[in-house]
Amino acid sequence: MAIPAFDTHKAVKALCNAGFNGAQAEAVVEQINGAVNENLATKADLARLVHREEFSDELQGAVIKLATKEEIAKLATKEEIAKLATKVELREAVAKLATKEELREAVAKLATKEELREAVAKLATKEELEKLELRLMAQLQKHANTYLKYLIAFAAAIVGLSKMLDSLIS
Repeated sequence: MAIPAFDTHKAVKALCNAGFNGAQAEAVVEQINGAVNENLATKADLARLVHREEFSDELQGAVIKLATKEEIAKLATKEEIAKLATKVELREAVAKLATKEELREAVAKLATKEELREAVAKLATKEELEKLELRLMAQLQKHANTYLKYLIAFAAAIVGLSKMLDSLIS
């Protein structure tokens, strides 16, 4: 069965409204419909062509997958379409997103370029850090020498006390 390429009744009505009489309109539509259907391949026609050897597997697969209007109509039922989000639901979802004012407030809390420049300017340079390290090392060395002197004096005192205890005991 050939699938009509267009609504013939609607075409006849349009031609009549344009000034054709009923017989003329029907004759024109019949000729157009015949020409279209004569050259229109049906799914069965395509299925027969697919089994020829000159078609690649990929092309055969593509032709086999062609669907009729009825098959396409069965893909989505009215109930399935009804499950899609409505305009109201979409508006409500958008309303839950941040408002322009909330975004402005958030942006206002971010540091400005000038604030970032000031903060960076307050950071120490590599040269300043190296100088600080040298000063700290010098102070550490000074304190280490002082502690070493105290340690030597303490060790000498212990040795002296040890000798004194030996002489008292003997």
